[in-house]
Amino acid sequence: MILAALILPLEGPTRPDPDGWRGLVYGLLKEIDPELHAAQHNPFSLGLGGALGQWWVRIAFLEEGLYARLSPHLFGLAGQTVRLKEAFQVRAVLQEAHPWAGVSTYPKLFQGQATASLGLQFASPTFFRRKGHSYPLPEPRLVFESLTQRWNAFAPVKVPQEVQEAWERLLVGQFQGRTHHIAPNQDERGVGFVGRVVYYLPKASPTEAQWLQALGRFAFYAGVGAKTSLGFGRVRMFDPLRKEEASNGGFEAENSTSLAESQDAGA
Repeated sequence: MILAALILPLEGPTRPDPDGWRGLVYGLLKEIDPELHAAQHNPFSLGLGGALGQWWVRIAFLEEGLYARLSPHLFGLAGQTVRLKEAFQVRAVLQEAHPWAGVSTYPKLFQGQATASLGLQFASPTFFRRKGHSYPLPEPRLVFESLTQRWNAFAPVKVPQEVQEAWERLLVGQFQGRTHHIAPNQDERGVGFVGRVVYYLPKASPTEAQWLQALGRFAFYAGVGAKTSLGFGRVRMFDPLRKEEASNGGFEAENSTSLAESQDAGA
């Protein structure tokens, strides 16, 4: 069961439009699998980054069949010009050699040390839906319910109920970040957050610690929170014990600001 994140480095006059790139993926998705296009949970997440005309778009897949059918279309864009609101030259399609590219499998997400602490870097504005409004706090229950729902929608093995109940015990050990104004849609404004959070599960059993780390690795592909198909909620793990990783202010200010600014501009 493959998970994959592809990076498309772009040359263009302005920041990529998240609506346009999501529309491109949805158009391909509708052609190859209308049922997946209408699924309750998105089988992909979208990311945007870069600066000064050297942008990139990231498309991550949570379902192996979709990756197998859609990736040839995306690899075929290398060297081509994509015309959305603006024209972009796709310089390459990367499956490695970029910090936000990668390939894994669901079983592989369980490999590695299983500890009761997990560091997550929220690199683009992240928010949750609460009573019809955006909610911009990285509460443990909201983060891990989001990851659990996406995992259960696409993974071959579901998160055990007793492990899901353990999320009620999760605590925030450290938090460095800030809020961002966001505009998920043309007529919608709200608030999200970017930053780094260390979660801690007291008295974690070996099974609970293993699932905690597996879902943290899964977040790299799935994203967290609402509107991950528009570039929100881009997440990856970090080691909370490495001082050099904590010294950069807690977030990727350039990438997260770029996304927030483009969305505030009505993207």
